[in-house]
Amino acid sequence: MEPKEPEKNLLRYATVGMEFFLVFGMLFVGGWLIDWRLGTSPGFTVLGGITGFAVAYYRITKQGWGIMKSSRRRRDRHHEDGIE
Repeated sequence: MEPKEPEKNLLRYATVGMEFFLVFGMLFVGGWLIDWRLGTSPGFTVLGGITGFAVAYYRITKQGWGIMKSSRRRRDRHHEDGIE
């Protein structure tokens, strides 16, 4: 029995958490820096955190749908070729 071909989307899976953290962190820190610079608190920090979470969640959801679609296409091709 041959070993299965490595999952092509493995790198996409591996970077999801890091991407979420980086997008959220950059917008959160950006809001904090604006608050620090203007002497306001915590308005822009909270706004940056909420925006960062929303953008990061959207990116992860979009990536997830792309991974599912590519897996479905690959599975359908295998079934058409008679490969199980």
